[in-house]
Amino acid sequence: MVTIKSRILKYIGFILSGILVSMGFPGYQFPTLGYGIVLPFSLIPLFIAIETLPKIHAIHSNLKEHYTSFSPNQRAFQTFIAFWIFGFVIQIFAFFWISKPIIYFSSLKPYIAYPMYVGISILTSLYFPFIFSPIIFKTWYSTRHPNKKFPLAALAMCVVLLEIAAPRFFNWTFGSLMHSEIYISQIASIFGFNIISFFIIFTSLSLAKSIVEFSKNKGSLFVTILINLFLWGIIFTFGYYRLQFADTIIQNSKTTRVAYVQPNFTFNSIASMTLPSEDSQRQNLTRLIEMSYEAIHKALNADGRKPDLLVWPESATQSFFMLDERDLKAVKILTAATQVPILIQATKWNLSDIQTMGIEKAPVWSASFLIRPDGSKSKDYEKWIPMPFGESFPLESYFPILGETYRKVFENASKLEIGKSYDALAYTEKEFVAPLICFDSINPELPRLEATKGKASIFVNQANFVWMVNSNAGLEFSILNQFRTIENSRGLVMVSNTGPTMAFDPYGRTIMQPTKLLTQSTGYIDVPLSNETTIYSMFSNWPLIILGLLSTLWLFISMKKNTNEHKR
Repeated sequence: MVTIKSRILKYIGFILSGILVSMGFPGYQFPTLGYGIVLPFSLIPLFIAIETLPKIHAIHSNLKEHYTSFSPNQRAFQTFIAFWIFGFVIQIFAFFWISKPIIYFSSLKPYIAYPMYVGISILTSLYFPFIFSPIIFKTWYSTRHPNKKFPLAALAMCVVLLEIAAPRFFNWTFGSLMHSEIYISQIASIFGFNIISFFIIFTSLSLAKSIVEFSKNKGSLFVTILINLFLWGIIFTFGYYRLQFADTIIQNSKTTRVAYVQPNFTFNSIASMTLPSEDSQRQNLTRLIEMSYEAIHKALNADGRKPDLLVWPESATQSFFMLDERDLKAVKILTAATQVPILIQATKWNLSDIQTMGIEKAPVWSASFLIRPDGSKSKDYEKWIPMPFGESFPLESYFPILGETYRKVFENASKLEIGKSYDALAYTEKEFVAPLICFDSINPELPRLEATKGKASIFVNQANFVWMVNSNAGLEFSILNQFRTIENSRGLVMVSNTGPTMAFDPYGRTIMQPTKLLTQSTGYIDVPLSNETTIYSMFSNWPLIILGLLSTLWLFISMKKNTNEHKR
């Protein structure tokens, strides 16, 4: 049996796994490199270190040195610490961008902001012991019953069940970090991106166990490698043929032309430090209109075809745009002149609330709507998922004082009401655009409803990443948009105020590379249309949830069986 006696080597295993997982995140520098191919092996060092946790320890006294066993609680606690350290490494590397808004949009100095970020990382890393609690429990139980054999597939599925039940802050999963492996990602059209998490965890668990037991059973490692190659081969083959079939469909499918404006409004007036932008400016409707003409003319000059839709990003319009008749009139003039409808995001109040409660206390929504060439306005789509800490505060619906206190400290924070509609908006006679305002696309259920019940032809994610400044946050966010396209077979255009702006076809392939951050940009993209109803869009996460519950039952039956055999 392989053993790791050095405590330092065990910590290296925890840290190495954290670094390998971080390599799946897109970014600009090590370790956030977007190398999803490492994910199936990323947890092996962690699991080996946990599997070889010591079972006895020395006790020193005036008498002869002797040894005693670690209790189940002690070994379970060591496993808890292992996952906590592992999660901390991921948090420090992959989400370092969280320190950016702390520095740029508060009065806190960097020497305060960075330690604060470390403190945040220590707390948020507790999420990892939570989702890996089945393995912590397995360590505890196996210490009490050394001969106990746990079904690894059931353990992996239980972890995935927790991943679904309690998604993390940015809602990335281990599976979503394989975004770079487009053939592997296609399995999300059946089960969603959480199924890839299962195969990653199962592969690492099974290989780690076989490596640890190699000296006792050399053939086990060979068989385990073959099993995992077979599983990943099936997934790859499915994805390969799905994309081959997709290419045939797309060649004959209709496209919709979407023009975009990336205005790079950087709001230096509310930043505590000057933002590192090349061509920033304040919110300016005149400049938006100029850039809109520029985007439309680029399309016309290319082949004479005008865009079917023009998109402005989140935060492009000033706060009282929907209450300002002059601004609305200017936009209607633009749409009439170009004959191109515009998808706009703006802040929304009810006039009756303003009159009775005042502008400061009146409920506010973030809304998207169309201004059409005939001057009509579509109904409003209201944002579902307010950005945590920017537009909402966790648990404030139960404890309002939390949100009130937080907004007194961070004056730039706001409180948004939550929308309920999932209806897409008609931008042509037959085509419908489903808005996803910023954080909306982290919720797999909303795009699924927009595709199956809301008549969505395409998704448009209107975002504003100025708060994350020049970090990889927008690219991390884009991988969630990528999986929303695969899960529902709908193209998606992500239009961001400060970048990145990019687009995916209905199969998650990038059809427009991300624009440069903190720059102005205009252009257009032809997005293939699809009306396919995927298995995932029909059943959501329910197949995985059922498998997770059955796996939990499987674990309990396995425990009971082994306990009875031990008694005999």
